[in-house]
Amino acid sequence: MGALKIVQLLSIAVAVVGAFVAIPEAALVMVVLGLVSGYMADEANKGNRTNFLVYAVALGVVSGAAGDLPAIGGYISDIMANMSTIVSAAALAVIINAIKDQATE
Repeated sequence: MGALKIVQLLSIAVAVVGAFVAIPEAALVMVVLGLVSGYMADEANKGNRTNFLVYAVALGVVSGAAGDLPAIGGYISDIMANMSTIVSAAALAVIINAIKDQATE
């Protein structure tokens, strides 16, 4: 299991646990995990940038869609909102990496 996979699994764990328990400095933890995973994922596969950015936008748009489900909707929405924070930070890393690549061509 590579470092990227570990960071991605840790990101998912923080998103899920953060929906049920208050994590101190949760937003900072999620943003740092997102930046690291976005940078590592982009370095591993630069051809996947467009798909990744579309995924980030789509997740942000639909993250609250399950909120009206009885009993579990709030938790699902919280998990998706946490994942949206992480993926948005990862998208920022991908964008910064793309700008760096263009500037150094």
